[in-house]
Amino acid sequence: MTAQLLSPMRLADGFSLLELVLVICLIGILLAVALTRLLPYIDEAERVAVLTLEGQIRNSLVTAAAQRIARGESASISTLNGSNPMDLMLEVPGNYLGEMSEADQQTVASAHWYFDATHRRLIYRPRKGFSFGSDDAFAEQLEFEVRVAFADRDGNGAFEPSTDELYGVRLLRVAGGEWFNTGKAYP
Repeated sequence: MTAQLLSPMRLADGFSLLELVLVICLIGILLAVALTRLLPYIDEAERVAVLTLEGQIRNSLVTAAAQRIARGESASISTLNGSNPMDLMLEVPGNYLGEMSEADQQTVASAHWYFDATHRRLIYRPRKGFSFGSDDAFAEQLEFEVRVAFADRDGNGAFEPSTDELYGVRLLRVAGGEWFNTGKAYP
């Protein structure tokens, strides 16, 4: 009987139904474990992409301010206050939708940038987290404003190059900053 089970004819018959089910279950378990380990990296990649673009925007703002100072147009730096920083970029990201009114903003999908023309803010809508156990904090939009930083020596609230000391031009996070703090170090 043992000889019949190990005969070449038995090996050529293929897998039994039980063996096939066991292999499928094992592949399913391995896939589930792999997904729980890999999906958090998608969240982290989005965070890194936003931080990278934020740095590029800051560099564009500094470059624009430096160019104006070099040309002797320091007074025009105040026009950067509340401006759309994407206008200063050599190339805007592919997921930038442009300036939008409040009515159009309701249709913006996640993982897209746009400029709120009413409130003069650059906004990014992150996608919901792929991590298991993630909460709705990922759905909060990120909002940025361009502000000219200066020492207001005359107290009028506006930058005057003849009296005020210019510190620089800043891209401020005004909402959604806690989204950046949800990153974890993954093994």
